[in-house]
Amino acid sequence: MSNHVVALRSDIPSTARVGNTLLGGKDNYEVDRLVAAKVSKRFVVALREGRRFLLRAVDYLTSEHAVHQYVELGCGIALPPDIGDAATDRGESARVLYLDHDILAATHAQAMLANSPDRRFALVDITDTATVLDQMTGFLDLGAPLAVCLSGTAELLAEAPRMLAELTTALPPGCWIIFSHITDDVFGEDIRRSATELEGHAITYQPRDRAALADMLAPYLLLPPGLVAPHRWRPEFDSRVGRGFHPVDRELSGYAAVGHLPG
Repeated sequence: MSNHVVALRSDIPSTARVGNTLLGGKDNYEVDRLVAAKVSKRFVVALREGRRFLLRAVDYLTSEHAVHQYVELGCGIALPPDIGDAATDRGESARVLYLDHDILAATHAQAMLANSPDRRFALVDITDTATVLDQMTGFLDLGAPLAVCLSGTAELLAEAPRMLAELTTALPPGCWIIFSHITDDVFGEDIRRSATELEGHAITYQPRDRAALADMLAPYLLLPPGLVAPHRWRPEFDSRVGRGFHPVDRELSGYAAVGHLPG
């Protein structure tokens, strides 16, 4: 992830702004768009479908499992609709905690959430699991259903498996996870080339294979259809967030899953 100084400079690309560009946002500079233009279309499709999966999964857990608390690890720059919008789309109330260590993400979030008492942003390093847990305990009820969202973020963290393992150990039984991740199992050359382009601009990016992701999710009981490409996870719920732009019968360079900790 980018450091605080880089995030505020318009002449150097930042992780948050490049991510915003790739997802179709407008909170970026020309230098970020130039970096994003070097990333393959297959990479962009996988990233955007991962985001769409996240919104579908929030909608699903809200409506089917009465989950009304969410924490997003590495939220980046706000891009509507976000998980708070998805969680309240049916008229339900929800509490949402957004966490990131990028100062630009913080600036945007604080402006967007100024009048939203049920949504809170905290500027923290999400690899510091003790601080993450403190933030969750201070804003959410860990005794009630809640979901941790880690979508499009773990690729930026070499220590993501360790971070998730530590967090999982501390969470109470019944907690949910919404997870998606870019892989080089599919269209590997394109994905690895895109990751190299990002790394050339100081944006560390690590695609992981299915076995590595399955290990990360091993403590969780995954809902059907399990660990699958993001666009194949309950596509019928796309009616809530609009149709995807990648047909379900096409291959995609990503995996996604929703699971919960057994009691």
